[in-house]
Amino acid sequence: MLAAAQAALINGMGAVAPCSGFHHAGYRYASGFCTFNGLMVTVLCLLTQTQVRRVGILDLDEHWGDGTHDIIEHLGLQAQVEHYSPASTCYLEEHAEPFLAELPRTLERFSDCDLVLYQAGADPHVDDPLGGWLTTEQLRVRDQIVFDRLLQRGIPVAWNLAGGYQRDSSGGIQPVLDIHNNTMAEFARAWEQTCEARLAKGSPGNRSLRP
Repeated sequence: MLAAAQAALINGMGAVAPCSGFHHAGYRYASGFCTFNGLMVTVLCLLTQTQVRRVGILDLDEHWGDGTHDIIEHLGLQAQVEHYSPASTCYLEEHAEPFLAELPRTLERFSDCDLVLYQAGADPHVDDPLGGWLTTEQLRVRDQIVFDRLLQRGIPVAWNLAGGYQRDSSGGIQPVLDIHNNTMAEFARAWEQTCEARLAKGSPGNRSLRP
């Protein structure tokens, strides 16, 4: 996660960390498949190295980032870390469209951040045994909004895979991989559009870099 964050800061747009299992680990404990909180380890490294002034954590996993909240509170980092984890208010299918409609406004809270860490959970999917409120298309729209809005504002984003517990008929995790693949496709699309926009304005952008 730290490597992805550093890469995003260098290229000015973003990077993916193909890992998960972070946000339930607190300051003195592990919990819920999360041994260490890689989101906050990354934040603390970047702040200590003065690579950033303020970091956003956009946690759109199905479950609340209680461990992340615990560490922020314990270390008194509220002024340096903007943490958004809406799991306590969004968990039913009737919440889906209002959530997506409000998401652009929600992203405004990260407007003064130097970097956003985006936990792109697959477990809010309607068929996930531990989720149940967003369709595949709604998850794709979620990612589209996040990447488009952040990159349009020039805010680099480092994203990770987060939760996902579906199984196919043979017991495999292809349904989860399909959701993650959609997230990657939206990131690549937003990357390309940002490069085109920068080139059109006469800026070299980062066209040669891979997302």
